Amino acid sequence: MEQSAPIVVFDSGFGGISVLKQLIACMPAENYLYFGDSLHAPYGPRPAEEVRALTLAAIRSLLPEAPKAVVIACNTATAAALDSVQEFLPDLPVLGIRPALKQAEAAGCRRILSLATAGTLASPSYARQLKGLRPETKVFSIAAPGIVTYVEGGRTARDEVIAYLRALLLPVGTGEIDAAVLGCTHFPFAREELRTALGRDVPFFDAGAEVAKALSLALESSCPRSGKTAGGSVTFRNSLNTELAIRRSWALLTSPC
Repeated sequence: MEQSAPIVVFDSGFGGISVLKQLIACMPAENYLYFGDSLHAPYGPRPAEEVRALTLAAIRSLLPEAPKAVVIACNTATAAALDSVQEFLPDLPVLGIRPALKQAEAAGCRRILSLATAGTLASPSYARQLKGLRPETKVFSIAAPGIVTYVEGGRTARDEVIAYLRALLLPVGTGEIDAAVLGCTHFPFAREELRTALGRDVPFFDAGAEVAKALSLALESSCPRSGKTAGGSVTFRNSLNTELAIRRSWALLTSPC
């Protein structure tokens, strides 16, 4: 396999760019091909079978690029389709992403706010994650589709999304929450809005950096590495097939999250 072959990063829209940033930070010499399926976003409310079909179709469409690895940078798509994509591509490293509940628990947090999509929260893989936590760990699981809409729309309605989040969090009571897990890759792009809505500073956990480290280790054993520390490239594609979608992709890549 060519060292210059791209790493395909797939998401339901723009959210997976938060994972792409971590991949680039970990492996700056690699070439990346990012595909966002914003035409069909959000994935969260869709049935798992539909999400699986959309994910497989998108990744199949990118195979002519001869990727060296595939990252499903979408929690909902990971829950619905990771096993299917790994079966379809048995000779490639195929990684997904799941809510960072274990990381939050390992940091000593015991009352964890877990924000994700409805599809992720309803998935068997999320249920297994909850079952694997300690009995004393309390998780408040909340679907927050409005954050996906906010990021997909260009993050132009900050006051409205803060009001939405405050209303969403009201039944939980944020005073005793000691961590927030960002269980959708769109959510890191609304980190400050979430902090404002919570009204207090708590640690945020997402699994992007963990996925980047895992892929780096997988690539070390599966294909040649150049040893370069810079010089990689990024190519964006989006199912909307518009210049605006590509501009938003680049803007998110260069923005803090």
